[in-house]
Amino acid sequence: MTDVPVTPARRSPIRRIGCTVLLIFWFTLLLLPCALFVLATQGEISISQGGLPGQHIRLWLINEMDERGLGVSSTSVTQTDPNAACIQTNASFLLWAGQAEPLSYCDCYVRADADSAWQSASTAAGECASVP
Repeated sequence: MTDVPVTPARRSPIRRIGCTVLLIFWFTLLLLPCALFVLATQGEISISQGGLPGQHIRLWLINEMDERGLGVSSTSVTQTDPNAACIQTNASFLLWAGQAEPLSYCDCYVRADADSAWQSASTAAGECASVP
């Protein structure tokens, strides 16, 4: 009798994708306490999105007398000129005590040239209409 090598059965791509998704979910679940610890000790988590002032994603704790919970804000940029830009900031709130409506505001910035610092041109409540 001769020994014939047996090749293992090939796993389906769907099974590999499922394992990858499960692994990502597991690592996210494991890192969640670290993120909550940072949030509790520093009061906020901020991730920069670009070079403009205030252009970041932000998660912060709300611990006021009448309101308690989390705030989340994100930004988007409208820029038609290299030396003028507007940042649209949208903030939402997840409160377990009190109430707050989502809000949005628009900050516009200008600069003399690419080497200059951004200077605030205007701030308005609501959506950004256009770049100054």
